[in-house]
Amino acid sequence: MKKIFPICAAALLALSGCETVVDVDTPPHTPRLALNYTLSNQPATPEYRDFFEIRDLFVSGSQGVLETRQLAGRKDATVQLFDESGQMVEQFRSRARSGYGYYGQDSLYGYYMPTRNFVGVPGRTYTLRASAAGLEPVEATLTMPAVPSIERAEYVGLSTTNNGYSSYSGRLTVSVTDNAASADYYLAYARVLDRAGRYWGEVYRDYNAPGSDGPDINLGRFQLSSADGIYSQYPFSDAGGNGQRLSFAADVQLQYRGSYDPYSPNPTIPDPAFVEVVVSSITPETYRFYQSLLRYYDTDGNPFAEPAPLHSNVRSGYGLFGGASDAVYRIAL
Repeated sequence: MKKIFPICAAALLALSGCETVVDVDTPPHTPRLALNYTLSNQPATPEYRDFFEIRDLFVSGSQGVLETRQLAGRKDATVQLFDESGQMVEQFRSRARSGYGYYGQDSLYGYYMPTRNFVGVPGRTYTLRASAAGLEPVEATLTMPAVPSIERAEYVGLSTTNNGYSSYSGRLTVSVTDNAASADYYLAYARVLDRAGRYWGEVYRDYNAPGSDGPDINLGRFQLSSADGIYSQYPFSDAGGNGQRLSFAADVQLQYRGSYDPYSPNPTIPDPAFVEVVVSSITPETYRFYQSLLRYYDTDGNPFAEPAPLHSNVRSGYGLFGGASDAVYRIAL
């Protein structure tokens, strides 16, 4: 046993000799404006903005990769939208969102809302320009895509549970006629309306349904996205199927997002009346941005993962000026 200690000590010394300390220079960083905004062919009504939170304008300043402070939005930016003739057709004003807790009210800065309720016209070109104190102005240009053609959409209810909180589940099927004359990119959403046509709630994929596809997401498959989560955007390209019918079927749940008294033994929740499917034709830049965002998110901070840089179409800055032309198909429940 006395010979074991010298052998172990020698092994530890050998291993410690493999350790190398390398000094890495901090990569240089020039702060720039960063923004995210999607122009649509739908008016930005309160109900539209309540559903499509991911399309709201958000403006911030960039920071270095080694900075540890929380990234904050800018509430002092000037943002304007111009048409192809150079005329300003939209301008935005800062409107903070509520944070967490009572003291978080209107504490999340960087969000902006349109003041003219302008809608994009398919086939027209638009330029977004933004500036803020201390940073170089930025701009981005896009051409709105054509409105897609929804051939058919069907919802088949499978079960209803009412234990004080109504829950609906079913199967949603959507078919889109793809244009063979162009390369096209899509996103698909669904929401629920009440009998008066007001926003009732969102449609989510039901991963717990029997025979469900499971939690894995195939980035190359036409599928349902969530309108309120930036990491739940699943853009689809018609490459390899140009001109063919595009379709998907998914087990879904209808989730109420209105207000009610959670302490009431029998909270009053209105019945859903319609499922509304929204299929969006998106610009190539929008497709590339969300594809790169999903790949970046999937690295999960792994230092050995393949680099996943975020795509940007904002000149002199970072982010996305996206375009989406929506087709809407309403299904009565």
